[in-house]
Amino acid sequence: MTAWRLVVSGARDALRRPGALVAAVLGVAATLYLGGLFALAGVNLETAAARNQGRVRFQVYWKPGADPRLVARQMDWMRALPGLVDTRAFNPDQALAVMAQDLGPEVDLSPLSGRNPLPYTMLLTFRPPVAEEGFARDVHDRLKAVEGVAEVRFDPRELDAATALGLVARRAALPLAGVLTLLLGLTVGAMVRLILLRRRDELAILRLVGASEGYIRWPLVAGAGLAGAAGAVLALGLLKLTQLALLAALDVPPLFLRLSFLPPWLCLAVVAAAMAIAALAGLAAAMESRA
Repeated sequence: MTAWRLVVSGARDALRRPGALVAAVLGVAATLYLGGLFALAGVNLETAAARNQGRVRFQVYWKPGADPRLVARQMDWMRALPGLVDTRAFNPDQALAVMAQDLGPEVDLSPLSGRNPLPYTMLLTFRPPVAEEGFARDVHDRLKAVEGVAEVRFDPRELDAATALGLVARRAALPLAGVLTLLLGLTVGAMVRLILLRRRDELAILRLVGASEGYIRWPLVAGAGLAGAAGAVLALGLLKLTQLALLAALDVPPLFLRLSFLPPWLCLAVVAAAMAIAALAGLAAAMESRA
């Protein structure tokens, strides 16, 4: 019970000094936000690489003015091709709407609605048989031979790039975590040193009357942990807003990148780790000041 009262006392002390607390929280949030951007990119690269491993995506464009009934029959034929795992189809109006969303409200495409120049478009994702070579080229030739199709695109190198970027993210994770830990500790440690400097007379009196070092240090450790947890929550909130802002911007042709947020277990781990690192930094600063 005494330890809990000291923790509550430390939280109150930190709140009574909002300047130092806000500075520490913002410093922790900025540090973790930058690391969170890297983690967000890494998680989505890993997901994309796992989802697209061994897959090839084709973009099929019909000639402008193609017969809608003929295109519908051809799309049904394409959906029955072997190895197909996913399809997305766009008529000219849908393609124009996606383009308008991508360009933003400052670009007015309404004059094109009556004479839409965009063609029918279809995205097809295949998982090639492992033992069959030349699968992508064969599919490309079959799609290209369809009547009314103007162009077929595919680039399997993009899958290799996603896999390579995921590998780089994994290898850079440990050094980055070390740098973030150092920055977080320095930020919170500076806050605790500032509090100690402002309370030096009060702490000297407590020591004169026989207060233990634990009685003095526990509130400082609690305040540091509070700053770490608050900074982590703020960073995750900013990261969520960033993910929502990028979600609509990236899920458009030709990217179609569906940016997902960090998994819940990782968010909890970030808050717990930030609290623990900040508390240890506060303890180290308190012990250093006594020495």
